[in-house]
Amino acid sequence: MSLPRLGAARPRMRRLRARAATTPGRLRLVMVASVLAALLAGIALAAETAVRRDAAHAVTTRDEPLLVAADQLYASLSDADATAATTFLRGGIEPAGLRARYLADVRRSTAQLAALGRRVQGSSEADAVAAIGANVPVYTGLIETARANNRQGFPVGAAYLRQASSLMRGTILPDAARLYAAQAQHLSDHERTGTRAAGAVLALLVCLAALAVLVVSQVFVARRTHRVFNVPLVAATVVLLALIVWAAFALTSARRSLVKAQRDGSDAVQVLSAARIVRLRAQADESLALVARGGGDVNLADFAIADRLLSPPGGLLGEASRVTRRTGTNVDDLAATWRGIRAEHARIVRLEDAANFPAAIRLAVGNRSREAALGDRMNRRFGALIAAGQERFEEAASDARSRLDVLVVGIPLLIVVAAGLAVLGLQTRINEYR
Repeated sequence: MSLPRLGAARPRMRRLRARAATTPGRLRLVMVASVLAALLAGIALAAETAVRRDAAHAVTTRDEPLLVAADQLYASLSDADATAATTFLRGGIEPAGLRARYLADVRRSTAQLAALGRRVQGSSEADAVAAIGANVPVYTGLIETARANNRQGFPVGAAYLRQASSLMRGTILPDAARLYAAQAQHLSDHERTGTRAAGAVLALLVCLAALAVLVVSQVFVARRTHRVFNVPLVAATVVLLALIVWAAFALTSARRSLVKAQRDGSDAVQVLSAARIVRLRAQADESLALVARGGGDVNLADFAIADRLLSPPGGLLGEASRVTRRTGTNVDDLAATWRGIRAEHARIVRLEDAANFPAAIRLAVGNRSREAALGDRMNRRFGALIAAGQERFEEAASDARSRLDVLVVGIPLLIVVAAGLAVLGLQTRINEYR
């Protein structure tokens, strides 16, 4: 009986020896597959995180600050033009307060241009900044000529003022508007990049595939070596799983923060900035119409356009109310103030139509002008709301940036640890067959 049994056992022994001979090679293939899977997971995750981090850095350190700077430049230039026209209407020696306000606007715009010029060097916006910088001295020169003639009572001063305002509204402000629009587009593009879901989902799927490779590797090793657990390989799987969970949380949280920055911050800043620009344009329209003394139909028509652009519910003030309501901010007072300005404007137009220009000027820019007081109140309110929106944006966007900064550093470290543990666990089993 022993001889037949021995004969039957020989094929089985040959199979075991053959299996033992091929096991190291297969274990090496498993090791290579495990390391490659971990590295590919790390590359996919690191690449997507880097794209999002760069977008978050761009919106917080460049796009949004430049957007606000471009808006402030436009506001300074537009307010300077409106103040110059208001000052001209007073005639003779202008009030010190208005003169100081005009000079402050010019100084501010010069400083803002210099700051913008430094930050947009080498970009497509540099030409717009250079053009504005070249034209502002021409504008101020025309204003000073108009002022000198106006103080002496020479009618030619009005012609110089119209020429200056034409340069401002026809050339300088459109360049500033293009600069603002370019920054708004950059901000929108980077916000879209930072909040897209497709890239993150793909990277996490690659990571899950790598996790599956590690699990299959453990099953293969257990069956080949008849060992239940390979502790280093299990540890590598746990490290990769922890990385996937952390990355999913960090990417989701960063996306949520960027969405909040856009919804509660940049959306409000852009709508309110646009509304302020239109409001300043309407202010200049009225002053220029008065300067023309009956020949300002174009300016009055432009005021009507500004009114349509601003008035709720479909105008910018209605949009501002809807956007800021997300943060619990009530801006209905802006619409009420604008209604007051519009009512005063209607009274001024009626006086102009009756050729009662002195009364119209007193109503528009006199010491007790209700419209001037309402306009100043509206400008201050715009400034406060824009500043608050900017703070909300910076807080939320900075939170997203900090989460992504940590993740960018952590991904390569944890991937190296996971790959190293996989190599350690499998190499230990390979060494047992030598």
